[in-house]
Amino acid sequence: MPERAPRWLERVAAACLNAKPDDSRLGDLAESYVRTHARNRSRLAADLHYLIAAANVVLFARAIDPVLRVAENVTVPVVVVGLPERTMTTLLNAIDRGERIMTMLRGVIGKLVLPGLLIAGCAFLVSGAFDVRATWRQTETLMTKLQQAKAESAAGRIEQSLAAIQGQVALIALQPPAASAEQRRIDSLRLLRQVPAIVEIAWLDASGKEELRVSRLSMDRIGSGTDFSSDVRYLEARKRGTFFGTVYFDSRSEPIVSFALAHANRSSVAVTEINLKMLGDAIGAIDVGETGYAFLVDGRGRLIAHRDASLVRRQPDLSSMSQVAAALTGKPPAEPVDGRAIEAGLSGPPVVSVYAGVPTPGWRVIVDVPVAEARGQLWSGLIRAGSMLGLGLVALLLASAVALRRVHPTHPA
Repeated sequence: MPERAPRWLERVAAACLNAKPDDSRLGDLAESYVRTHARNRSRLAADLHYLIAAANVVLFARAIDPVLRVAENVTVPVVVVGLPERTMTTLLNAIDRGERIMTMLRGVIGKLVLPGLLIAGCAFLVSGAFDVRATWRQTETLMTKLQQAKAESAAGRIEQSLAAIQGQVALIALQPPAASAEQRRIDSLRLLRQVPAIVEIAWLDASGKEELRVSRLSMDRIGSGTDFSSDVRYLEARKRGTFFGTVYFDSRSEPIVSFALAHANRSSVAVTEINLKMLGDAIGAIDVGETGYAFLVDGRGRLIAHRDASLVRRQPDLSSMSQVAAALTGKPPAEPVDGRAIEAGLSGPPVVSVYAGVPTPGWRVIVDVPVAEARGQLWSGLIRAGSMLGLGLVALLLASAVALRRVHPTHPA
């Protein structure tokens, strides 16, 4: 506990009073300072009390004391006797008012300022929590959009590849009938050379009988007369103009799809068998993040393209998997679905999945990203934001504790 007021306060009071260091008024102010500090245990309160008391003394010395001297010269005893008593009373009342002001300030700080700070800090923390949640949702939406863009891009490339094959077939199939079967055979061989995905092509006449078959895997046949009039490929092509069949697997366990195209006047139908192995390379080249991947299923949910060709050769039916079932039932493409990876035993780790449709054949490109990767970045960002909020809360509590200790100092036992 200090034994006297700070020197700078004493210098200020001495300058205002024009007093010497041994002036009794400075001694009274110093004693008042020591008592205030002992009572409140607060240097700030003692300083304010000293300044208020010094201001009252200065007021007395500069304004009231001269009046007293004038009264003494005029020889009015009653005034001379009564005026100093009222003046001292006024001075004591002023000091008492200063103490009450300090008490009121402490009450205001304890009842209004600190709760206000706590409310503001809590509002900041709540706002930060909402910001974290909004950031989580925005990041998750952006990642889903990236995943969806990859799926749509792959589906678009597959659609373009099939359209290119259709265009190559149409260049021959929609021409006027060739002068001879040999000329059509030459045109068909040229088509197989230009489009490696085509395995074979068969030409059917208006009645559905085979006129010519050119194949990579067997001998060419001319005029076999095999009847295809009840074949769905022939019937649908004559009815609609074009037809994509159901994907099947040949003897080498490679996915094949039939494409039939009828001449404009329905005088002939070209039935083309297309090997979909080439789609595996396109699907396998799709990268989403570090471990994301894509695969292709047909309209029944059977796997027809994947980066693991051995998995495709097993001809798995994936229609029971949640992400495939959602894609086949028409769930909104951009809405992510939780599923399982189709790698290790078709029951791998959990994934987040989206899909995009290939319109012409009715297939689905599905893009999966493991949950550990898709949401790992979100969790790391959430942890960082939560740590910052936690530090802010700790800082707020510490600041409140310090402020409360200053307002309500602890008295030693």
